[in-house]
Amino acid sequence: MKCNSIKKNWMKHLLQWGVLIMIIIFLTKVFGTKTSDPEAYCPMGGLETLATYLVNGSMACSMTMVQIMMGGVLALGVILFGKLFCGYICPLGLVNELFYRLRRKLKITAIRIKSGSVADKVLRIIKYALLFFIFYMTLSSSELFCKNFDPYYAVATGFKGELTIWMAVTAIGVLVLGSLLVDMFWCKYICPLGAASNIFKFTLWFVGLVLIFVILTLVGINVPWLYLLAAACIMGYLLEILTGKHPKLNPQMLTVVKNEDKCNNCGMCEKRCPHHIEISKVGKVKDVDCTLCGECVAACKQEALTITKCKCGKYLPAIIVVVLFFIALYLGNKTELPTIDLTWNTEQLAPETVLEKAELTGLTSVKCYGSSMAFKAKLERVPGVYGVKTFVKRHAAVVTYNPAQTDVEAINKAIFVPTTFRVGSPEAGVDSVKIITIRTEKMYDKMDPNYLGLQLRNTDKRIYGIETEYACPLIVRIYMHPEESYTEDFFEEIVEKDVLMMPVAGGEAKEIPCDFEFVKLEKGESFMAMRPYLEKMFKTFEAEYKQNIDKYAGQPMEIMEFADQNYEKPIIMRNIPFLSNLMLQQDGVIGTYLVLNEDNVPAIQIKYAKNITNGEKLLKEINKPVWNISYKDGSKEESARFNFDKVGTIKPVR
Repeated sequence: MKCNSIKKNWMKHLLQWGVLIMIIIFLTKVFGTKTSDPEAYCPMGGLETLATYLVNGSMACSMTMVQIMMGGVLALGVILFGKLFCGYICPLGLVNELFYRLRRKLKITAIRIKSGSVADKVLRIIKYALLFFIFYMTLSSSELFCKNFDPYYAVATGFKGELTIWMAVTAIGVLVLGSLLVDMFWCKYICPLGAASNIFKFTLWFVGLVLIFVILTLVGINVPWLYLLAAACIMGYLLEILTGKHPKLNPQMLTVVKNEDKCNNCGMCEKRCPHHIEISKVGKVKDVDCTLCGECVAACKQEALTITKCKCGKYLPAIIVVVLFFIALYLGNKTELPTIDLTWNTEQLAPETVLEKAELTGLTSVKCYGSSMAFKAKLERVPGVYGVKTFVKRHAAVVTYNPAQTDVEAINKAIFVPTTFRVGSPEAGVDSVKIITIRTEKMYDKMDPNYLGLQLRNTDKRIYGIETEYACPLIVRIYMHPEESYTEDFFEEIVEKDVLMMPVAGGEAKEIPCDFEFVKLEKGESFMAMRPYLEKMFKTFEAEYKQNIDKYAGQPMEIMEFADQNYEKPIIMRNIPFLSNLMLQQDGVIGTYLVLNEDNVPAIQIKYAKNITNGEKLLKEINKPVWNISYKDGSKEESARFNFDKVGTIKPVR
């Protein structure tokens, strides 16, 4: 591409490269910025989430209103103006263009697939098939299926996101090889967002299809959403191959317009067009592939081409893109749809029953679709509760209940989870702990005591742990060194800190907003011996294998023990079930445990029949780099979760 062409179309290139540079800055933290969610402004994810909400009454994954608004604004932008996202913002579109330029530099001969040819028509099926499959899988699971193979998402997360490696690698291979061999291969034939944009471009056809679906529903004919999805994809494909050069019933307001008097038919516009649209043969470019990128306008030396009939029209697409982006950002931050909106058992209520709603706030554990469903499962067990909406952005829920059966305090008590949190480890030689009690408000979520514990960990006080018990205000017991001093002002300052700086990987800190309220410090203090305190704070694990207990009953038993203070850390503890699964498959093993041993140290214990196996055999299995883990639907190889240097301490079982 010549410099003169870039100069004439500078707004488009500024936007494309500006978006790419911003993505790189946020993802690589070049200037110390926080790592950004690579999907934060993804319109494809927004469209999937909106469809999931309309079909299932819930939002996909942890998607927010910003993504939904990005998807909605993309659809509106396509309907009113054209495929501006594809031409001005999409990073994959820029990659297509870069490979096109690279191919020219390397003098690689392109494979020219003529528009309207059999090969062209067949290849265009792919993106609609992908669009159908992506939305089908997403609507069926409420999880964004596009994450599995999206090249941008794979690269942006360093292949560490929620993706399927072989799918992502295949997609990247198709993107790279396709772009090297065929102009705009990904955009024209593979991109599912391009397929969705084309469907929106056939606006009145799509609106008519949706109206038919709505009318059938209103007259009592239940048409599954799958049929609407399939019909939209089939309609989009057929309209693209039959009328793609001259879309019918399209209200698009921006088009490339040719002045016949100025045109000298040099063909430069078609040569510079990324999609090689036959611009010279039409007065207005309505081709479904056109993204209004402006390359044809910039290439025309006769100034025969404009976007709309206005000379300054070439700036309109870029300006509109920026305006639409900020509109979506503003609306996304000002509005919120519930992540789930579900009711149950309402058909059992008497017709005259009047239900009430109560808003619960500060639910920091309600942060995605999965945690919302877990919260809903807990509420289903509360008598008198018949529905819930969750709002993950502000960590809130609206609960629908029957006031004749329950009230807000009873609901709060039913969902409350008593919590213990280890703030620090007692020093050697300390034989007891001091207990004091404070009262707080706005700390009823199960994550809140953890956040308070982390705040206390950041002080110089010898505080060992906290424990919560439901009451209004909440009871919070503080366990500390028996000689540690404290004041009410100290706890008030800690509890009411606005922000928790929580350490994360890489030595950074994540800001977590807090809104807790300190009520008072209870009078008096008590003491507890160290062993009972440690047992209270320690989360044990016990898995005994009944079939082996019966099989090896009466045989002499041994326990192999591995002791380490780190085993009480959550990141270690969640791997114990995998170890237990592995041990279940070994002959002679009776059970796997995580206990506090007689030296008050966390210890993994494996109990086995000594005549059948021994510590060396078991250690060999544990230290294999890959474990074969059994699941309900079969076995799967997993990376080893533990590795021990030597056989643990062997203890006879009496």
